[in-house]
Amino acid sequence: MPISWLKTFEAFGTNESNTTTRMKVVIECDGCRKEAQRLLCSVKQGMKRNGGKYLCHDCATKTNKFKDECSKRAKTKWEDPEYRKNNLTVVRSDEYREKKRDESLKRWEDPEFKAFMTSPEMKAMRAKNSSFAAKEKWKDPVYRNKLILRLRERMVRQWRDDDYRTHMINNISERSTQMWSDGVFGGVFDDEFRQKMAGINAEILSRPDVLQKLSEASKKNWENEEYRDAVIVGNKEKWEEPEYREKMAVIRANQPRISSLQHMLYKYLADLGVIFCEEGDETAVGYYAFDCLVPKQNEMHKALLIECQGDYWHSLAKTQTRDRAKFTYADRYFPEYEIMYLWEHEFHTDGRVLDRLKLKLGLDIQTADFSFDDVRIIDDLEAKDVRGFLDAYHYIGRGRGGITVGAKHGDELVAVVVFSPPLRQNQDSYGEFRELSRFCIHPSYHKKNFASWLLARFLKFVKDVPTIIAYSDATVGHLGTIYKASNFTFHHEVQPDYWYVDNDGYVMHKRTLYGRASKMKMKEAEFAEKYGYVKKFGGPKRCFVLRK
Repeated sequence: MPISWLKTFEAFGTNESNTTTRMKVVIECDGCRKEAQRLLCSVKQGMKRNGGKYLCHDCATKTNKFKDECSKRAKTKWEDPEYRKNNLTVVRSDEYREKKRDESLKRWEDPEFKAFMTSPEMKAMRAKNSSFAAKEKWKDPVYRNKLILRLRERMVRQWRDDDYRTHMINNISERSTQMWSDGVFGGVFDDEFRQKMAGINAEILSRPDVLQKLSEASKKNWENEEYRDAVIVGNKEKWEEPEYREKMAVIRANQPRISSLQHMLYKYLADLGVIFCEEGDETAVGYYAFDCLVPKQNEMHKALLIECQGDYWHSLAKTQTRDRAKFTYADRYFPEYEIMYLWEHEFHTDGRVLDRLKLKLGLDIQTADFSFDDVRIIDDLEAKDVRGFLDAYHYIGRGRGGITVGAKHGDELVAVVVFSPPLRQNQDSYGEFRELSRFCIHPSYHKKNFASWLLARFLKFVKDVPTIIAYSDATVGHLGTIYKASNFTFHHEVQPDYWYVDNDGYVMHKRTLYGRASKMKMKEAEFAEKYGYVKKFGGPKRCFVLRK
């Protein structure tokens, strides 16, 4: 047995006053032969683990068996919620941190310890475990996957702890903001560094793959009703703070958030030649801001405040209460204004919004006087401009993507065509082809022969495709005259399908209505009944083919 009883008696006497469990002995390591003072019970446990041999801590840590046992014991302890909670509470306490700091300072006051820590051996050890060594280890896929899995498991365990989660939520945002604004670590976060990081973040957020992932994650979160309610409650609590309201008032005044519906509204008003104010300081009435303001035109009409209402958000009970309060306030205290509401589904009903605006303002669309020679054909349109144009002027709205070509008169976009890839059910019918899925001309630019003139030039941008197909819908009065004038030939007729028509005779495409219903988590029939749409069977569709 490697216990030195003689030295034990010299150091501790006969140990008669000590119990067996607290008896201390002087023992020699079977590995490095160094002596140390240890509890007898600890010595017995160590010898039991190592087959009758006693190894000091440095020698024991060199064996994988010891490491595995220590790791297993530590994991077993950490799985106990009570142990984990107590451990984290102690580690995060100010007393514990102050104690560890004092111990470290006291150890460094010892000349021997300081000499050991600054010795060449320790420097070599630190170099071995330096960033370079870590990078070399990181190249090993087995090590990398193992470490990532371990870190992920540890983060999940930590985040499940209520105290840790509360601590992180309450402190990390405030601390990082202070570090970012004041600078830390000798001024590392200076203005130049902040500008550099802002540029890097902006570059990352401009990548399509990153934006797509963020959009998918946001949509997935928003499907959770608890998450939606939490966001609404959180925003309401923020809005009750005077400082936050002042801050948001400045932001909204300088950079108002313009929705897609507002963009469509502004397009319509511009087409009608109406002077209007976009959302901003001019549209603020008392405590509220409206989406658009049309100033008073004459003595017959009041100034018109226009609100664009999203079908989903403005169908919620809380939002409806706020809308009623907003209307009552403006109607009671500002009688010189008239309020007009435009609903989201109306924007997707062919011609309804434009007709309502013309009726309200007593106006009509004026046809532009232009020459075909002044029209430029371009194929470098921005996606947002194409979407906005089709949503505003095409009876179905935007559709599938594909080869997009446009026409401009000056700086104004006057026409758009989209040649889309074939649908699955049509792939074997015509061979290699593209479908002319969208062809739309600005309402102010409807001029004789202009459509066929445009189509002949648009077709040049799909010269490598041998066949083009297009459909004309008789329900909305399209008989295929444009296609015939462009050398398309009639191929076949598709049986009539149903549409939706409201009480005023305005038509909404079935796919459009289905999309509106899905957005509101409703069935197609429920949406139609709520907003007064009736299913009607329209005229047939005619398929025309151009073989080049």
